[in-house]
Amino acid sequence: YVVTKKTVFKWQEGFWQKMKKVFDADYKEKYLAAGLLKGTGNDLMHLISDAATMQIIRWTGGGFGMACHNYDGDMLTDEVAQVHRSPGFITSNLIGKSDDGTLIKEFEASHGTVADLWHAHQRGEETSMNPLGMVVALLGAMDHAAALKPANQAEIERFTGHCKEA
Repeated sequence: YVVTKKTVFKWQEGFWQKMKKVFDADYKEKYLAAGLLKGTGNDLMHLISDAATMQIIRWTGGGFGMACHNYDGDMLTDEVAQVHRSPGFITSNLIGKSDDGTLIKEFEASHGTVADLWHAHQRGEETSMNPLGMVVALLGAMDHAAALKPANQAEIERFTGHCKEA
């Protein structure tokens, strides 16, 4: 699924169109062959962000993926963590490009805003962090850093691979 709020933010229509074009050209046949489009009419689907928040509550068995802009992604991963009461390995991965075309990736655990949680802790309120998500986010960041500076890439990927296996 590609999630946007293109009904309000008209500039997001381009995001959906690009995602659909790339998917159809490079990934659709692979997804069909793997049976990953059975629940979507054998095609990449678009969801308005409001509908996506409702679907997450209904789709308790997993088996779906969503690509979206930063805010929608933060909101949806936090919702999954809250609805299912177990953030586990959920991370939010932000991807973009710098002015020179270098791929930029940011990895964070789905757990809410650290500053808000710290203030709640200081008030004596119960808080919940996502330590496993933090580990997965850190490993993703290490893999990306290694790809940007490949001198030690094999060694770093070997280390992160062992961590993921454990």
